[in-house]
Amino acid sequence: MSNIPIGGTVAVFALGPVGLMGVAGARLRGAGFIIGVDTVPKRFDLAQAYGADEVVDFAETDAVQAIRDLTDGEGVDTAIEALGSNQTFQQCIKVTKAGGTVSNVGYHGEGEFLNIPRIEWGVGMSEIDIKNILCPGGRLRMIRLLRILENGRLDPTRMTTHTFPFDEIDKGFHIMEEKLDGVIKPLITF
Repeated sequence: MSNIPIGGTVAVFALGPVGLMGVAGARLRGAGFIIGVDTVPKRFDLAQAYGADEVVDFAETDAVQAIRDLTDGEGVDTAIEALGSNQTFQQCIKVTKAGGTVSNVGYHGEGEFLNIPRIEWGVGMSEIDIKNILCPGGRLRMIRLLRILENGRLDPTRMTTHTFPFDEIDKGFHIMEEKLDGVIKPLITF
């Protein structure tokens, strides 16, 4: 996660495990107003529990327009793309204000290209910084993240929706891959 100014505005697109931790991370970094974007009502509640001030259901409304309305037309300082979708990547560009940052943490496993909307990107002059941050930092990053958990600053167990014993790992993966039974984050026990 990057470039979230103290008191800044943040939009997080996709509220699965990665996006929910994006919301929590934005709150920990001092964001002043956080907007979560998804279509699953159960995820809205979790996003608010982790620190989202508003949630937008993009199945019911135009997410870009809703975010513009919520930010008085300014857009956000930081947009976090946590789905790995060309559509949400483009929406992140469209809602990020000039000089802002798009933090691309989603895994883009389909398609050859990501399209950048030319006008909203300011035909290249908007100074929007696009950061591709899948999992940087290695050991040092893990030590820092574990410190946050150890000190009780973040409770990741809220997003755990399913628990499977190790001998049912295939069932756990199936439910996760097919997004069945309201799954958000399954755990495997040993």
